[in-house]
Amino acid sequence: MKIICTKSDLVNAVSIVSKAVSNNTTLPILKCILIEASTGNIKLTANDMELGIETTNDGQIHQPGKIAKLFSEIVRKLPDNDITIETDDQYKATITCEKACFQIMGQEGEEFPSLPEIEKNQSITLSQFSLKEVIRQTIFSISDNENTKLMTGELFEV
Repeated sequence: MKIICTKSDLVNAVSIVSKAVSNNTTLPILKCILIEASTGNIKLTANDMELGIETTNDGQIHQPGKIAKLFSEIVRKLPDNDITIETDDQYKATITCEKACFQIMGQEGEEFPSLPEIEKNQSITLSQFSLKEVIRQTIFSISDNENTKLMTGELFEV
């Protein structure tokens, strides 16, 4: 895999998915972020088996591939320029930006647990005001306790 993208886009995508990265887990791969490079976009995924977050990012894909690795702190510290991420057959990733160069070991992306597929056969359209009002009327019941992430959100049913 070889991709090139801007630091700001990559930092934004990593900060979105890092909310679902598990720090204390029995599966070491869940401490990683999955990076998939395919036609036209870069997909980042994190999953702690309770919460899964996926986002896509634009970038130049020179060689498609898939790898799971722990690199969020490295990305944040890099200079504001294009970042190149390149992996080899042993899942060793080389992250370069200007004069900075890091080599870290990744893991096979195929081992990363996939997110469940969600059927998208129905949709609704709401005004921003209506959505805010619905959330405002129910937000008091959301838990502040991060131990049960399922209770820190709201359920929308159509």
